[in-house]
Amino acid sequence: MFLYSDFLLQQRRMNEKKDYYDLLGIEKDSTEEDIKVAYRKLAKKYHPDLNKTDPQAKEKFIKVKEAYDTLIDPIKRKTYDQLKNNPQTFDWSDLIRTSDFGTFRDILREIYRNRTPYYKPPPEGMYI
Repeated sequence: MFLYSDFLLQQRRMNEKKDYYDLLGIEKDSTEEDIKVAYRKLAKKYHPDLNKTDPQAKEKFIKVKEAYDTLIDPIKRKTYDQLKNNPQTFDWSDLIRTSDFGTFRDILREIYRNRTPYYKPPPEGMYI
């Protein structure tokens, strides 16, 4: 399910001017397999358990993991590519199309699905 807070967090991270492609050492048109190979190589290099002598290894590992998570997911990658250079060029219609909301009826069903119906007994003396 799409969460707006996740999108804002992702957008804030992208505004920090990080280039995930350079961080992983790959080209912009790389395939998923290229991304996986580059990530595994860098993850092994910077993993805190394997690299205890470098105090910054954990921070580097977290940055590599963030880059991998963004580039391996096609939707996040497309969003990253659109927002990387100019946030004004972002296509908001993609968010609506790719969300799991469906229709307004589906939203209401999701909200009220597990609620018990309110039952109000008839007033006294109504049935004699």
